[in-house]
Amino acid sequence: MRSIFLFCLLFVASSTFSQGIKTLQPGHWRAELAMNDRLFIPFFLDISKNNKEIRLEVVNAEERILLRDVVVKNDSVYAHFPEMDAEIVFQVSEKGNELRGYWINHARRPPIKIPLNAYITTGNTERISFSKEGNSNANQNLTGKWDVTFNPKAKQRKAIGSFEVKNTKVTGTFLTETGDYRFLEGNMNGNEFALSSFNGSWAFYFAGTITGDSITGKYYSGVSYSTDWIASKNEQAKLREQEELTYVVNDAAFNFKDLVELNGKPFLFPAKKYKDKVVIFQIMGTWCPNCIDEINYFKTLYADYNKQGLEIIALAYEVGDNKKAQLKKLKAFKKRTGIPYKVVLAGTSKTEVAASHFPMLNGVMSFPTTIFVDKKGKIQKIFTGFSGPATGNEYKELKEEVQYEVEVLLDLLK
Repeated sequence: MRSIFLFCLLFVASSTFSQGIKTLQPGHWRAELAMNDRLFIPFFLDISKNNKEIRLEVVNAEERILLRDVVVKNDSVYAHFPEMDAEIVFQVSEKGNELRGYWINHARRPPIKIPLNAYITTGNTERISFSKEGNSNANQNLTGKWDVTFNPKAKQRKAIGSFEVKNTKVTGTFLTETGDYRFLEGNMNGNEFALSSFNGSWAFYFAGTITGDSITGKYYSGVSYSTDWIASKNEQAKLREQEELTYVVNDAAFNFKDLVELNGKPFLFPAKKYKDKVVIFQIMGTWCPNCIDEINYFKTLYADYNKQGLEIIALAYEVGDNKKAQLKKLKAFKKRTGIPYKVVLAGTSKTEVAASHFPMLNGVMSFPTTIFVDKKGKIQKIFTGFSGPATGNEYKELKEEVQYEVEVLLDLLK
């Protein structure tokens, strides 16, 4: 398989991969991204066909990402991710049982282009392949919560690992103070395990070795980043409270003078339209998967409470500095995702830019950051990051916290 990838790196558009679109086989496919000459990140791809239409879904554990605008051009298939500015492009072998192409992430500057290869599975549906078979007494101790430290020898980052093992299949995620790593899926082999995830914006790979109640591992992200991680079993593992992360430090006013609405007009706040309204400012970006998770929840929140006086304003911090291109991308993103609330272009995708718009805070440390403003225009609550559906109970508890805060500010709990 590795030789296929090396060939893929050199030459995708071979004649044997230009005639197979009509014979493309529906079913469960295993794909790999060649991040570099040593790192290959696997994911699953479900393919079905209906007449001339091709349906593709990227699968990470419980997550299924239905790709949009699937078209055939010049013997290649182009399929876009639903929210991310990314696509996969591939050609099909003559027998219709193998794909070669690229993952292209247009949200990066310059865009990244990663070779991919996929083959239809025939019995073996393991996501992670190990070079040698491990001890037959597979270590099931991985199931549960773990107190995790990334980069333990330098700038440490704390996290909580939550995993579940069924036979040799492993699912779970890492929850950090600034969000989660969404749906991870992989396999165990003795006391070794590995998980991966791919969603159009991110490609992650985690490897670990269990010794009793401890883990030592390696984390890979993108084409070049990697770091060590360690963990200890701890069902009571906790991160810092929200109040310790982002908080009000003075009474400075909002600094929104450079913000632009999608119609090109300046964004004004405070303004008459927001008088006696509860406002949530959502610091986000179209390139941010955790922000997408938050948007999907906020659409429901807005539908439930807008008539009672809730307004949500997404402040989008985008890659690059071409305002015209950014506005065009935001308009398409709003339409594509069905966001019912206001979206504003706030600037480039840097936390220091976001912090400059909220000079009353100690800073902004992550995308997303959620700021709750009461009817008098005062900040009452700040949530850093977003724990999405992959975190299970944490996601449920966060939604309950947000709903409670909104109802308190709307005076609905009298």
